[in-house]
Amino acid sequence: MTSSNDYTEDGTRLAPDGNDDPDMTFVTQAHYDRESHRDLTTEIIFAIADAEDVVPTEIKDPPLYECVDIAAIEDGFFGKEVAGHTRDSEGSVSFRYNQYHVEVASDGWITVSDPTAYGD
Repeated sequence: MTSSNDYTEDGTRLAPDGNDDPDMTFVTQAHYDRESHRDLTTEIIFAIADAEDVVPTEIKDPPLYECVDIAAIEDGFFGKEVAGHTRDSEGSVSFRYNQYHVEVASDGWITVSDPTAYGD
């Protein structure tokens, strides 16, 4: 189940959250498009801000770069062509940002989940 609304405001269909972990609760989702004016870091920050119900400029502590190597994700999943071949990989990367579990998938979906019964 993705959410009560399976579409974004612009009509984009949301991906299923893919979270089969009963200890995690889906919070929000965003989609990164390499052709967009927003970079991957910005999309992740906006998704976390949506989960926190704050403006993105309030997402500062800790800095995102202390939690995950965004450049590595971009290179692995959304890299530019080299010698005429894309370097795109398939899969996902997960990391913790404060109490949230953030997953970035190779199809561009960013899913933010909250642990419901997680023991830190």
